[in-house]
Amino acid sequence: MFVKTKQRGGRAHFFLCIAERGGSGDSAKGVEYSVCLGETLDLSAGEWTQILRKSPDFRSVPLDDVLRTVENYATAQGLPSEILSGLREAARGGKHTSRKAASERRSQQDDRAKALRLLGLPPGASDGDIELAFRRAVRRHHPDAGGDPAKFRTLVNARDFLLGRSTRPDEIA
Repeated sequence: MFVKTKQRGGRAHFFLCIAERGGSGDSAKGVEYSVCLGETLDLSAGEWTQILRKSPDFRSVPLDDVLRTVENYATAQGLPSEILSGLREAARGGKHTSRKAASERRSQQDDRAKALRLLGLPPGASDGDIELAFRRAVRRHHPDAGGDPAKFRTLVNARDFLLGRSTRPDEIA
């Protein structure tokens, strides 16, 4: 991957490029994929992400790789490093987002495990098993049968969460 500039209408435009060699032997040809970054490298994190994700050739390229390439170019050309603050932010933002998403998935799995334990079920229980365990537990904890109303409500919330009727697992104790 590399950066190059082209003159268009008297103005310099920056391009991020990937060069590939296709074919074999004497018929091998060089192919270049590029995306225009515009007249400046001083773009916001959102602009960097939008430009790169719009291009099918650069959609899967990690932002860390783009950052490394553009930083090398800026250093070689004597450009101030501050102009790449938006790209640095975009590269950092991707990591935080994925870490946050992983944390949310873990939290949802923990909530599911907690709800299953509350109903006395093993992981992977079917909807029928969930409903059956719920009915058994409700007989013991229903307020009309002398049970604890808070425990009954917790059982209802656990069942609803496991069956996808509610997305609020915070009510499962």
